[in-house]
Amino acid sequence: MEEYTRIWKQILEEISKKVAAVSYDMWFSKLEPLDISFGKIILVTNLNSIKDTLSKPIYRDKIMESIKTIDNPMVTDFTIINEDEKKEYLSKLNTNTVIEDSSQYNAPKFNEAYTFDNFVVGSSNNTAKSAAFSVAQNPGNSFNPLFIYGGVGLGKTHILHAIGNYVLSQNKNANIIYATTEQFVNDFIESMRNNKVSDKVFNFREKYRNADILMLDDVQFLIGKESSQEALFHTFNDLYQNKKQIVLTSDRHPRDLVSLEERLRSRFNSGLTVDISSPDLETRIAILQKKAYQKNFNISKNIIYFIAEKITSNIREIEGALSKVIFYCQLHNKDEADDLNLVMEALKDDLDSHSNVLSLDTITDAVCAYYNITKDEIKGAKKTKNIAEARQIDIYLINDMISCPLMTIGNYLGNRDHSTIIYARDKVTDQLKNDNRIKLIVKDIRNMIEKN
Repeated sequence: MEEYTRIWKQILEEISKKVAAVSYDMWFSKLEPLDISFGKIILVTNLNSIKDTLSKPIYRDKIMESIKTIDNPMVTDFTIINEDEKKEYLSKLNTNTVIEDSSQYNAPKFNEAYTFDNFVVGSSNNTAKSAAFSVAQNPGNSFNPLFIYGGVGLGKTHILHAIGNYVLSQNKNANIIYATTEQFVNDFIESMRNNKVSDKVFNFREKYRNADILMLDDVQFLIGKESSQEALFHTFNDLYQNKKQIVLTSDRHPRDLVSLEERLRSRFNSGLTVDISSPDLETRIAILQKKAYQKNFNISKNIIYFIAEKITSNIREIEGALSKVIFYCQLHNKDEADDLNLVMEALKDDLDSHSNVLSLDTITDAVCAYYNITKDEIKGAKKTKNIAEARQIDIYLINDMISCPLMTIGNYLGNRDHSTIIYARDKVTDQLKNDNRIKLIVKDIRNMIEKN
């Protein structure tokens, strides 16, 4: 599968979450990817009506949002062409005139949203952000090379774009080369194949060794590509000796890239090596608050905490979860995300299997029915024995049956504090060991819930 086809499939998946099914089938599904050129994915349609419709801001914004969501540095924009334009494009491509000269090809294009100001800093990424900012302020002299490693979706690509954006804001003529390892390898292969065809085709050696800053993303993908490793080794040496900045990212520490040449790993590890780990709870909350603000959509504190406590793997999945929540709210004509049950429905594929069936309301309704009380009473301030016991059992069951975060349970049950929720959960847990009456009540309520 061509790379542009794979990327377009990812973009389509995101678009399908943002538009109605009829719009998706009528407009977006009719597009075919043709190529990727200068950061743009080239899309083809045989109907001018589709091209005209998708050029309107309401639809263009959906495509751009989806491109940003997949966070692939190869694509930062798109263009739609018709069949006649496709023929012209392919004609130029076949005569090697798509790339007019190396300066045009090298022109950096960074995602404007990826800046240091927009990078949410926490304990998991503070060192990497500080090192990157120092490099951006003084390239070639601070921490050269800078090697950043960590899992997918943690912000490595954001940092590279932030460096590029900052340097260009200070020096618009800076020659910055940013590439994925896949692009580097493809460029190397292309240069070998076209070396004697045309002087208009970019020259690999000139492109990479004339850089003021070389940023290479995901160097682990060099594994198994011996000729490309050789090319990078010599490129690295040339840039380093000329005090040009080198920034590299990977999913693991250089010492763990055991299948790469030892001399290359040694070069990678010769400067500053920093890691980015999964964001902690406070950082996840801050990310969600900032992204919600950027999307100009109101998210209640309760929902922010719920998403932050449930989605813990990486920033990309956190942002994806937020996009799903916003989409579901808009689908239900809500201008604010404040309904926890709706949020759980939106995130049902991201939560555990119990969450796909149960909700806080389902459990609370069963508890209220058993004790013959109302939701207002169980969520209210009354502390009569009957209501207090029902409330404590409700807390226990919600936590046990859907693994709902304690902070979320507290907010759901009348904004009760964290310690109150812990006390209730632990009290019922202890009672279940020795109190047969409580055992029977919990068993009966579970049966009620499972039958519904």
